Amino acid sequence: MKKIPLDKIKITTEQLLFFNSQLASIVKLDLSIPAGLKSLAREVSEPKFKLLIQELEKEISQGISLVEAIKKFPNAFPPLYVEMLKAGESTGNLPAVLDELSRYSKTMHRVKNRLIDAITYPLFVMVVSFLLLMYMLVSVVPHFQNLLLTNRNLQLPAITQFLFQVSAFVRTPGVSFFGGMAFLLLLIVLGIKLRKALENNSQILFHIPILGTLFQKATLLKVCKTMADLLKSGVSMVETLALTANVCGKNRISQSLREMEEAVKRGERMSQKLQPEVFPETMIWKLQMAEERGILEDALEELAAQYENDLDSTASQIQRLVEPLMLLLIAVLIGSVVLSLYLPIFKSFSAPH
Repeated sequence: MKKIPLDKIKITTEQLLFFNSQLASIVKLDLSIPAGLKSLAREVSEPKFKLLIQELEKEISQGISLVEAIKKFPNAFPPLYVEMLKAGESTGNLPAVLDELSRYSKTMHRVKNRLIDAITYPLFVMVVSFLLLMYMLVSVVPHFQNLLLTNRNLQLPAITQFLFQVSAFVRTPGVSFFGGMAFLLLLIVLGIKLRKALENNSQILFHIPILGTLFQKATLLKVCKTMADLLKSGVSMVETLALTANVCGKNRISQSLREMEEAVKRGERMSQKLQPEVFPETMIWKLQMAEERGILEDALEELAAQYENDLDSTASQIQRLVEPLMLLLIAVLIGSVVLSLYLPIFKSFSAPH
């Protein structure tokens, strides 16, 4: 296998979850970390993941701390992961932090899958609808056209004539090929843009009809859960806000978190800088009261659980709404074509002889 630079090694979310759960078990049982990692490397078959574990084992065996070793793999371990481990290592609370990281990673992974499912289903249905429509225009409509045009006395309605014209255009040499290539290119471009928007959690996602609410609640969940876990691990408020802003992507919420970070550096309270146009009113007053009483972590944890429940509920409601809408879209498209084809036949039967 080609030699991969250590700082370029990447692992999947599933692999990170697996690694973290195994590391948590090793630390909790007070076992030797190098010995545990060596055993874990033998169990893993994926080359890059195996290499990562082997390199970590080498670094730690040479006397480097777990956090310093993990820092050498920035593409495998996100900054939030490193900072939480660092806080856990410095406070002697590493087992609890690793458990918290496992729960956090699982929650974020589940949220990500929820969002992907919500946005891919409508796209899949629209692509299938387009392909069905093209099939009918290329294969079904010409047969009906030949059948109907054999009867010269048959008057074709305007909608049927228009359908025949569209079908003829689609079947024009070159149009099908270049049209198909253009459609494929459009899908690729949209796919790349969508993937980038999802990776960055861009503001544009919040404005998608119906689905925008889902992305907003998912981001609020991420804010509360990330801040709660970082603060519980002993990370400072300034660092917590900076890391949470990075986790939340490129949107108005992350921008507001960065403004709050600057305010905290000036000695102001975090909760006093929560903007009503960005965060829900209930979240603002709960966090303001909680920060005054010194129970901010508990309030953030409670809000995270609330937003997680809201996210599940909203996702289910959207699914129940979108499914019939997508089926209706297919029915309207195919139904319009079928009606246009059969309309001349119905008219011929109803016409006086």
